[in-house]
Amino acid sequence: MARVKLSFFRMIRAEWIKIFTVRSTGWILLLCILISIGLSAAFAASLQYSEVMLRRSSESSDLDPGAFGPLVVHVVMACGLFGQLFFMILSILMITNEYSTGTVRSTFTVAPRRIRVLISKMLVLVVICVVTFAISVVASWAVGYLILQNCVLTDLTLISYTNLRIAGGFLAKMVLVSLFCFGLGAMIRSTAGSIGTSVAILWVLPIIAATVASMISGAGEPVGWREWIVKIGEFLPTNAGDLIIQENPSSRVFLPWGGTAALGGWAFGSIILAFIATARRRIQ
Repeated sequence: MARVKLSFFRMIRAEWIKIFTVRSTGWILLLCILISIGLSAAFAASLQYSEVMLRRSSESSDLDPGAFGPLVVHVVMACGLFGQLFFMILSILMITNEYSTGTVRSTFTVAPRRIRVLISKMLVLVVICVVTFAISVVASWAVGYLILQNCVLTDLTLISYTNLRIAGGFLAKMVLVSLFCFGLGAMIRSTAGSIGTSVAILWVLPIIAATVASMISGAGEPVGWREWIVKIGEFLPTNAGDLIIQENPSSRVFLPWGGTAALGGWAFGSIILAFIATARRRIQ
C-alpha cells in the first residue's frame, strides 16, 4: 500500500481539526470574547459615572478633555485581564494534552519531522490568538464608544499613532505570550508544571521585581547597583511587553517597541529550547 505523504498544509489542517474537535475550545474562545466585552462595558460605565460625579462637583470649564486617557487603553486592559490567562492555558494544553494522553506517539509516527509538527501547532495558535483578540478589541471598543459617546474626559479617538500602536501592540503581546507558554509546554510536557512555570515567570516575578524596585526607589533615585537591579526587572517578559500598551510608557531601558522585541526574545528562546528538547527526547 502506498504511503500518503503528509504535506505541511495537511499538518496545519490536522492541528486545526484537533483543537476544535474538543468542543470546550470553541466555548473557551467565546467566553474569552464575551468576558472582554463585559469588562470593557464595566470600565466604560465606571468612567462615565466618574465624569458625571466630576461635573456635579466642579465647573464644566474646569474639566480637562481626555483626562481619563484613550478609550483603547481601557479596552486592551479589559481584553487582557482574563484573555492572557485563557490563552496561556490554551497554548500549553495544545502540546501537553498529547503527551498526557499518549497521542503524541501517533502524531510523530505519521509526521516524523517533529519540528514541522510544532511549527504547524504554533501557526494555528497564532491565527486563533489574532482572530480572538481582534474581535475582542473591536467589539469592546464599539461597546465602550456607545457608552461614552457623550463624554469628554475619555479620548474616543481611534485613528492616531498612539491608539493604533496600543491596539496593534496588544495583539503582538498576546501572540508572543502565547508562543512563550507554548514553548514552555513543549519543554516541560506537564500541564501543571508548565502552567506553574508560566504563572511564576509572567506574574509572580514581576510582582517581586516591582516590590524590590519600590523599596530601592523609596530611598531616592536609584544609582549604581540599585539602578542595575531596577533595570534588570524591566527585562522580565511582562514588564517589557506591557510598555507597548501604555499611553505614556516609562522605562529606563526600552522604548515601547523595544519592550515588545524583548518579549519576542523570551518567546523565541522558549521556542528554540522547545525545538531542541522535542527533537532530542525519546517519546515515552
